[in-house]
Amino acid sequence: MFIRKFASIAALSLSAIASFSYADAAHAMSFTMSTGTTSPKGETNQGAYTKDKNAMTIDFNNTVNAKGKTVQGTAPTTGFAQYSFSNAKGTSKVKSDSWAPVGSHGEKNTSKYLEVFSDSSVTINLESLTKSFGLDWGAAHPGNTLSFFKGDTLIKSFETADIGKFALYSEQHLGPKAGDSSMQSAPGSKTYYQGNGYVQFFADNANEYFNKIVISQKGAGGFESDNHSFRTVPEPSLVFGMLAIGGGMLLLKRKNQKALNLG
Repeated sequence: MFIRKFASIAALSLSAIASFSYADAAHAMSFTMSTGTTSPKGETNQGAYTKDKNAMTIDFNNTVNAKGKTVQGTAPTTGFAQYSFSNAKGTSKVKSDSWAPVGSHGEKNTSKYLEVFSDSSVTINLESLTKSFGLDWGAAHPGNTLSFFKGDTLIKSFETADIGKFALYSEQHLGPKAGDSSMQSAPGSKTYYQGNGYVQFFADNANEYFNKIVISQKGAGGFESDNHSFRTVPEPSLVFGMLAIGGGMLLLKRKNQKALNLG
């Protein structure tokens, strides 16, 4: 009877997983805006990091290449997240300058960051389906665009204007013009500052899991970002394995209880 009961529970669990996997994608992705946090080592000059302690992060400071050698100030081309540049003029690159996204309290970022410049893009190909992507988005500028794909199928694109209010408006990043949510004027001043913040994007259901991200700049200006973070989707075999382990533990507990009763 217990085995039949557990089988029913497992069937219901698997049914719930299947239902989730084929959920209707009525709302195409969501995001949160925050100031982020300091680096895992507590440095305040490295830009803002995700608060998700289980995420993997690429900070562009050190990258291990295909030969296993650590290279400073590059985007990875091997491993889980592989970056490629569509960059005819060679202007999009990993660099360090005053336009780096600021830290969680507006501190100057002196580390390396990724800049995608005018009318170019960077594609991030991911080795497995992913449910969350975060970035320290700084010196926000009209035309900054993030696009999420599953294979070649576009799931959702976000532009600067879609973000709304940023967490910080840095005095280190003067804005070229008003009239955009990525910029804000100082009180009593006509000077505008560009927005900064840690933005975390989420798949709202399984239909929105993605394995490719394109970062692009439409028109003049640049898209500056740092400390990219990723949360992958558990493999189906892992989920089913966890159910099997859970079932085994319940059966073992039942067996031990029966032995104690007989004793």
